Amino acid sequence: MADVSKTSAGHSEKTGDELRPIESHIHGEVIDNEAGMARLAGGKQTQRHLRPRHIQLMALSGAIGTGLFVGSGSALARAGPLGLLLGYIVYSLLVWSTFNAMGEMCVWLPIDGSFVVFAHAFMDDAWGFSLGWLYTVTNSLSAAGEVAAVAAIINFWTDAVNNAVYVAVISSSLLALNIFGVRIYGEGEFYFSLFKIFLILGLLIMTFIIMVGGNPQGDAIGFRYWKNPGLFNEYIADGSWGHFLGFWSVFIQAAFAFGGPDYIAMSAGETRAPRRVLPSVFRRVIYRLAVFYILGVLAVGILVPYDDPNLGSNKPGAGASPFVIGITRLDIPVLPHIINGALLTSAWSCALELYFASTRALYALAVDGKTPKFMLFTWRGVPTFCVIAVWLVTLIAFMSASNNSLSVFTWITSIVGSANLLIYCIFHIIYIRFRRAQMAQGITDDQRPWFRRN
Repeated sequence: MADVSKTSAGHSEKTGDELRPIESHIHGEVIDNEAGMARLAGGKQTQRHLRPRHIQLMALSGAIGTGLFVGSGSALARAGPLGLLLGYIVYSLLVWSTFNAMGEMCVWLPIDGSFVVFAHAFMDDAWGFSLGWLYTVTNSLSAAGEVAAVAAIINFWTDAVNNAVYVAVISSSLLALNIFGVRIYGEGEFYFSLFKIFLILGLLIMTFIIMVGGNPQGDAIGFRYWKNPGLFNEYIADGSWGHFLGFWSVFIQAAFAFGGPDYIAMSAGETRAPRRVLPSVFRRVIYRLAVFYILGVLAVGILVPYDDPNLGSNKPGAGASPFVIGITRLDIPVLPHIINGALLTSAWSCALELYFASTRALYALAVDGKTPKFMLFTWRGVPTFCVIAVWLVTLIAFMSASNNSLSVFTWITSIVGSANLLIYCIFHIIYIRFRRAQMAQGITDDQRPWFRRN
């Protein structure tokens, strides 16, 4: 890491020639052996215990949580069904391009710290510092938001217990799953992700059945709500400008709901056979975007009209979910409780993945000397003090003990969504620098692992 730091720091202008010594170091020492990759990442201390099945499932559904199942309701109320759908489609294109860019870099250099190290190596030390801390704080807050959401979900059944108890139990479980090794984390996330896949597929099938009249009222709703109240809602302003602002507002909510390439990138340094496994993982994201997110919000727009007063309400748990609101409108019993239980596990899983990504970004900063030295300590391949530090940040979820849990969740959503958009823009700048570094060395597509079909 030190060699790269000395080369990249202090450049006032970045040209192709200035990138040459950086890429020369990387190409000459790093990509051919684990020890070389460890030198770039500051010394290998974590362990490659994540198996291909862990990574595949995490990529498919690991970061899907309350942003999709609950937060999409408020986005529908602002934008209308078509505005919501178009917003998610456009944002999906951004996420897809980011996945491909990040995938190419991670397959070339599957190291601890991932894009935090890339920002330092291919841009500047200041970029690595800023991106690392922004990402760590943002994802720590996201994890806290999911913890608050879990407390709200439990309130759907009972509010007899103070939310502080739920927050303490949930945050402690996140600490336990992360502190005892990445293998334990991988197993937990694997089964959580598998459950979420079945949940989403079940909700899509349920939506189709309801559309054609398979409900207690025998009402085949079809696309009724796309005609009345309409395709778009006016947000802030009137007329076409209000329709556009409604569509635009979807991006902030989508930025929170979408699990991006960063979670998989942060796992690259702890994945077995990363150059064999990661290309297919990153490329298959298009199926996740199409099935889980785009079809998911399409179902939301079919089930509920955007003027339903329950959308964006402060009802606890599944009561704020557009899926449950649609089911309740049709007098379907029991199912809301089943969905609430499923939402609980989804939010828990999402919090777990956000927590993990935050700890690895913080560890990358520690390796680069941007934190106190004791943060470098690892136990059984786990950056112990980084895990504890992120856990302390998630305790902000205790705010939900004195305020409405959904209000805390919404507040965090707005902050995190805006930050995620900025982070994705930085990812693309890093990728441009990465490609320029390769071109400076005359590296062709045939030499890039990303373009090799296994």
